[in-house]
Amino acid sequence: MTSQTQYLLNKGLDAASDRNRVIADNIANVNTPGFKRREVIFEENIKKVLEKNKINVKLRLNDYRHMQIKGKNIQIEPEIRTLNDLNYRNDENNVDIDVETAKMSKNKIFYDALGQSMSNEIRLLRMAITGRG
Repeated sequence: MTSQTQYLLNKGLDAASDRNRVIADNIANVNTPGFKRREVIFEENIKKVLEKNKINVKLRLNDYRHMQIKGKNIQIEPEIRTLNDLNYRNDENNVDIDVETAKMSKNKIFYDALGQSMSNEIRLLRMAITGRG
């Protein structure tokens, strides 16, 4: 059985992996006429779930970026959306290579941070099981 922290980290890694694939697809189609860029929505879905499940138990947090999570089973899935924004070029493609490259770099940092956090969770679990540091 995984903890909610591990579940959220796992879903975050899934979302980052999906986001990397989607961004790579956007970059690959930068010169395809009529192509509409896609984006992975995940963080907004977490916020919605947390707002819907108002948290009664307040944990002491040591960083403003930490989240309060209730003991309910939370189900969060990344969502892939096609964006039909108005930033079309003459060929009706709305991919900006500079924006996509920046998003790819940001996503790599996000993925690496989640991977490190997951490693820490597993290390703590292993310490709790074995009783050794």
